[in-house]
Amino acid sequence: MPEQDNDHKHDRHVRVEVFVPSQVDGKSFTWLGDMLVSAAAAEAAAEFGIQGWTPSFQNDAKKVLDRNQSLLAQGVDSGDSLELVDAGGGV
Repeated sequence: MPEQDNDHKHDRHVRVEVFVPSQVDGKSFTWLGDMLVSAAAAEAAAEFGIQGWTPSFQNDAKKVLDRNQSLLAQGVDSGDSLELVDAGGGV
């Protein structure tokens, strides 16, 4: 049944390694794939003790992910390495 397939897709987890340029060690996170990039990035920022940012992620291709889309919609997959970045804009 298609509904079950869709439900299963929404239950998919992604496990990623997140890095911050100012810190040597990354941290592993596991999130539901349909979690918004903004929510996952905010959780990662809090875990790294970062405040005052509008956090997002940058992938290995140096693309800053759209904070208003889900991790899966932005192509995040288990095993990916993401850099935590400030998407806040102007200085």
